[in-house]
Amino acid sequence: MDISTLRITFSVLAAALVLLFFFGAFLPTRARFAGWWTFALLLFLVASVAYLGNGTSGQVVLNPIGNALGVAGAEAVWCAGRSLRTRPVRWPWLLAAPAAALVAGAVDDPGHDTWAGGVVFLVLMTAAFGATTRELVHAITRRQRPPRQLSISTMLLRALATASFILTVFYAARTVAFLAVGPHSHAFGRWFGSAPTTVLLIVQLVTVSFSMSSLSAQQQIDDLEQRAAFDQLTGLMRAEEFRRHAADVLHRLAGPSELAVLAMADLDHFKRVNDELGHAAGDEVLRVFGWAARTVLGPRALCGRIGGEEFCLLFAATSIEYAEGMLATLVAEFQQAVHLSDGRVPTISIGMVEVEAGVPLTDLLAHADRALYQAKSGGRSRIVLG
Repeated sequence: MDISTLRITFSVLAAALVLLFFFGAFLPTRARFAGWWTFALLLFLVASVAYLGNGTSGQVVLNPIGNALGVAGAEAVWCAGRSLRTRPVRWPWLLAAPAAALVAGAVDDPGHDTWAGGVVFLVLMTAAFGATTRELVHAITRRQRPPRQLSISTMLLRALATASFILTVFYAARTVAFLAVGPHSHAFGRWFGSAPTTVLLIVQLVTVSFSMSSLSAQQQIDDLEQRAAFDQLTGLMRAEEFRRHAADVLHRLAGPSELAVLAMADLDHFKRVNDELGHAAGDEVLRVFGWAARTVLGPRALCGRIGGEEFCLLFAATSIEYAEGMLATLVAEFQQAVHLSDGRVPTISIGMVEVEAGVPLTDLLAHADRALYQAKSGGRSRIVLG
């Protein structure tokens, strides 16, 4: 096929996917990543239509516009990946790269050269797809929790990250070839010209759209499972979920030079916070504790809310002294981050035990609970090893 036919094919496919994805994936879920991908498809569609003006009198205007819209579409893909981590996007920043592509193309004789501003365009596309790959890898890492098997969402994210990585490598190679042999050489045209690039984009468009659509549906299922398994206020596991996962990993959590520790933590005088400052203040205390537990103990740890203000923590450490230091750091981070209207600083009592081979979870929980009782009866705001 000639390049015009390929671009028309790409445009028709992109138009169909815009409609299908908007009505089939974005409207039912209102997911931000689905909205960004729909917007990206629309930008790629308009860019492809603009490139159809190459070889006509409108090339001088349409070619730089096509470059700018292509870069904007790649940025929208990055925004879709970033939204999976619920990271904010600053709109003014998004205008800089398309503006640079537009200006570079406009000042580089676009009326006679379809590759006007090509270096800037290729570098920006490489950077955008590279940043997208990075966001998707971070999203995959963030989803690593103690599941029984690899989730469908994670597999879909890996497929998206792979597609993004392929585009990053391709555009990087395209940039190098552009600088090394020039865009009008036979070698560049054969491997990195507009025709092979459009074919690759068509394949990736279908692959990514399918993965995105599947991810949109799967995330609805994951969200329901997340709500059932995790406490929405603290972000920690619910009691039943914690016990189930803890029983599975109890005796294989620690590495060769590590030991596993089970701790029970209780917020001291929590009822007073609710009674004297209101339930909103109590919710904030619980939320901050959940954040501190996840932050300090890390992704390998299991953290659960097993009662109103009582928590269970299962994590690995190099020694029992180091484990006690980790819990002390957790308390310090919590107390530094929580801010109550009357200035009081909530304290925490903790009972901890070392996980011993062959001892069932129920017995370890009982031992940790006794250690917690000792911490409470001994004056609170302390860590007791059982």
